[in-house]
Amino acid sequence: MAPVLPVLLTRPAEASAPMATRLRALGASVVEAPLMRITFAEALPDLAPGLIFTSRNGVAAYRALGGPGGRPVWCVGPRTGEAAEAAGLDLRGVAPDAEALAWAVPEGAPPLLHLRGAAQRGDLAAALRARGLAARDAVVYAQEALPLGPAARAVLERGAVVPLYSPRSAALLAQACPDAAWERLRLLSLSPAVAAALPVASEIAEAPDGAAMWALLLRVLDLSAVEGQDGSD
Repeated sequence: MAPVLPVLLTRPAEASAPMATRLRALGASVVEAPLMRITFAEALPDLAPGLIFTSRNGVAAYRALGGPGGRPVWCVGPRTGEAAEAAGLDLRGVAPDAEALAWAVPEGAPPLLHLRGAAQRGDLAAALRARGLAARDAVVYAQEALPLGPAARAVLERGAVVPLYSPRSAALLAQACPDAAWERLRLLSLSPAVAAALPVASEIAEAPDGAAMWALLLRVLDLSAVEGQDGSD
């Protein structure tokens, strides 16, 4: 049976498209309404011997700007780690979030460069320096805000399930969503940090990764009997 509420996907278009395809294949109604788009810097900064990525967007920017392979790298999230390996980098460690990664990088790590987006939560490089490691950061991509279109606004007025993957996307939704629409939304957050950026309560995935969010989304849509799907995209 098809779910009553449609799913509103607010991630950048390239991230939402695979999930939209899978959801539609399961009979879900989906509206894609990116709240931001990713743009890359014009050039890479001076690189350090070791690298840190906290999102696949950082890896994508690194590849697009001609970043060389071979360097040791530490990442947030298994999909980011897979992307780093696909870029020819030497994956040394993966942690579920930036706070955990700040402690997962070993004492003997080489000088590190965190290649990040213009909007970030916390300061991973500073946390590493507090441990005595050599670390700095540089912006290699930006998350430019986009307005909600008419189709997205109509869905918000009717009610929708909205999975949110970052504090940035949650904050942008909070700015764009009409006040009267909140009570008709079922909000799903990737992590407590995402939930904290919303003005109303949301359900939180069991782990801060795409697979856990996908599992939560299937349960909410009553599609949990479908197996073998991966929500990270």
